[in-house]
Amino acid sequence: MESKPYFSHFVLSVVFILITTIMVKELDDKLFRQLIFDYSQGDNAPLLVKGNTIVEFYVTWCPHCQAMMPRYEKVSEMFPDVLCTRVEMEKYPELAKMFKVDSFPTFIFISPDGKMEKWVGELPVEELANLVTKAFGIQPK
Repeated sequence: MESKPYFSHFVLSVVFILITTIMVKELDDKLFRQLIFDYSQGDNAPLLVKGNTIVEFYVTWCPHCQAMMPRYEKVSEMFPDVLCTRVEMEKYPELAKMFKVDSFPTFIFISPDGKMEKWVGELPVEELANLVTKAFGIQPK
């Protein structure tokens, strides 16, 4: 059976849509050092965030973290100008340690001027959106 070219284009289009609609970016060590802070340069390395940024620290087996995933995605859609990221704590414990994260989920709100705020725990979409507004002084779109 011959493969039809339109089917291949359809599959590629669906994959592209899925990738581009995922608003929260999963950070590995390399991406973290490129987007947030290059800790390999020492404690005096500059903060690299270019705009308002949220880093969520989570673990995959945590029911509160699992509950927050779709809520955080929703908030990222409400605030498209905020860089929303997440770090899996068990894969990158050194990143969690830098931010003194010992509970999950933990959200770190980072302003370009270096101001940081922390929130720990599960909460509804509306309350997370309110925290974004409070931390960055912006309204959802």
